[in-house]
Amino acid sequence: MEHQTDPTAAPLSADQAPGFEALFERLDAELDSGRSEQAQATIQALRQSPLINPGDGIRLEARELRQKLTQGISQEMVDQAFALIDRAEQLYEQEQQRRPLADALICLARFQSKSHLSALALASLGRAETLYDALQDEANLFRCLNLAAKILHDAEMYQEVVNRLEPWAHDAQRLAGLSLEQRYSLLVNLAAAYSFLDRPADATYWQEILYAEALTLDQPARLFRDAVNLANQRLWTGHLDEARRLLAVAEATHSAHPINREQQTFLAQNRALIAWKAGQHADAIALFHKARDLARSQSQWPILGRALRRRAECAEEAGMWEEALAARKEQLELNQSQLRAMRINSSNSMLGMMDHARTQAQNEYLRKHGNQLELELAERNRQLNASLLRLQGEIEVRRQAEADLQEARDVLELKVDERSRELEHAMRLLLERDKQLALGHLVAGVAHELNTPLGNALLATSTMSDSLQANRRAFEENRLRRQDLAQLHEELGHGLDIACRSLSRAADLVGRFKALAIEQSSAQVLEFKPQQVIENTLAVMAPMLRAQLIEVDCSAAREVILRSDPGALGQVLAQLIENALLHGFGPGFEPLVEGRPRTRQLKISGTVHQQRYVLGVEDNGCGIDAEQLARVFDPFFTTRLGQGSSGLGLHLAYRLVTQSLKGQIQLHSTAGAGCRVELTLPLDIQSAG
Repeated sequence: MEHQTDPTAAPLSADQAPGFEALFERLDAELDSGRSEQAQATIQALRQSPLINPGDGIRLEARELRQKLTQGISQEMVDQAFALIDRAEQLYEQEQQRRPLADALICLARFQSKSHLSALALASLGRAETLYDALQDEANLFRCLNLAAKILHDAEMYQEVVNRLEPWAHDAQRLAGLSLEQRYSLLVNLAAAYSFLDRPADATYWQEILYAEALTLDQPARLFRDAVNLANQRLWTGHLDEARRLLAVAEATHSAHPINREQQTFLAQNRALIAWKAGQHADAIALFHKARDLARSQSQWPILGRALRRRAECAEEAGMWEEALAARKEQLELNQSQLRAMRINSSNSMLGMMDHARTQAQNEYLRKHGNQLELELAERNRQLNASLLRLQGEIEVRRQAEADLQEARDVLELKVDERSRELEHAMRLLLERDKQLALGHLVAGVAHELNTPLGNALLATSTMSDSLQANRRAFEENRLRRQDLAQLHEELGHGLDIACRSLSRAADLVGRFKALAIEQSSAQVLEFKPQQVIENTLAVMAPMLRAQLIEVDCSAAREVILRSDPGALGQVLAQLIENALLHGFGPGFEPLVEGRPRTRQLKISGTVHQQRYVLGVEDNGCGIDAEQLARVFDPFFTTRLGQGSSGLGLHLAYRLVTQSLKGQIQLHSTAGAGCRVELTLPLDIQSAG
């Protein structure tokens, strides 16, 4: 595609004397591309033009408010936006001028979007689109589309973004009518929406088109941005070498043409992601710290949030729990501060809208009952004057009362500040204590479980060493008998058996402990029938089930198809069956009921409910006490500590269900009445987000 230039980007000159409408087009292009200084100069030129009429004045004020909005939002600006809407509505009712009302509605939609009032912003935008469509104004229809995409992105309605942008992206005639910057904005938004919808193929397709186009243009900033975006797509699809190559292109562009702080933040974060995915966790953590500092210094809150989240995930994967906890804490503090700011903005905007609605109602009432209200107002003024004379005598008393109240308020604020500091200190101490308790519990659980098998192995090897030394001395002193040699063989065989079983138990415990850090990137998303996974798992565990005389009832729906990770589902099912055999039908199980043998039953069921697959595993074993139910999914919690149970089985199942399978797990049980574990899984794990 040829490099297209924007004719409205040229600076103003005295001899050009462009037309009034051409100035508006230039101003719109400058605002779209963020050229603030040029936009301010064009606004001044429009202000000095003698052609301004009431409608054009409204259009110019709408653009002035848009220019001010880049510096923040205030109550005064909100009032101006609503006043502008009122004037545009009156002009539309009197003269049917669509364009001023449409421009004012777009301005109002930007304020509503900035205040996180997405539904109201989309409603205002819909009215503006209707007016522009009647005017057949393709340029402003695209601006409505672009603003709608931003609002929908902020509201996380990514499928709606795709639905709106795809018709434009696949319409060659419409694309040809856009400027290079407009076309780029459309395709970048579309690729981002595909990425958030977990459709990497579609996102990569459009990003590759943008990157190929950027290579032909003399725009270093865009080449840098497209290379970084495509590197990010390649990174998450596992193409690390391609991601490194693209990042090298971005870094080369950076070296030749200095970039701004925001682009430096993106570069640092992508370097961190590549180091993470390459297994270089320490380097990745350091780069995430750099990205965090850059984002915080520039108030880049969305980028900061992503950097903290990825840093926490990287630290958790590497087992760096303190680093992960610190990142999660920073992420929580960021979310809380953003939530407070959002509440303040939303409150101010809602108050402005309430005032606007109240003013409209009052104006309407005044138009209908003007004369009567004027008489009532005159009477009310006379009454107020009389009341004012009476109130003047009370002013001094009230002033003194207010002074006393202010003094009491100051004292109270000092006490509140002091209590707040004490509470904050207590909360810090409590958090530190909880961290120490959690770490102590983790260390104690691992040490206790490993102590017995390692102690047995050490005792067995020590005994074998003593026997071997005694046999060697007998051999050297020429008093070795055949009976001694046979006894040595027996002791060595017995000792090796004990050592092997103990070390195997220790290795199994270490393996279960390592399994707590679930590797998300290793999951395979396939289409499969869960009934087949259930049957395969039961076939593998059939010897254990027969050994305990378990009757299995499997009633899962055979035609259900999931798009998920079959390996994780099989592992969860095996853990649940093993838990039932070990605990449900363990030492606490009563084999006789009223003198008659009690059948050991295990029931597995699978149904589809409200577009979710519900898998149930139920036994009629000894059940779980009520006080233990709240801790069954905690790591190293077991009722058979030191008796062959590690306390990691149900915790691992919980991690697999909630993280790998994107589902939920619930356990229902009462002592002596069996146990039922219920999994609720999405039919398509990719659409679950």
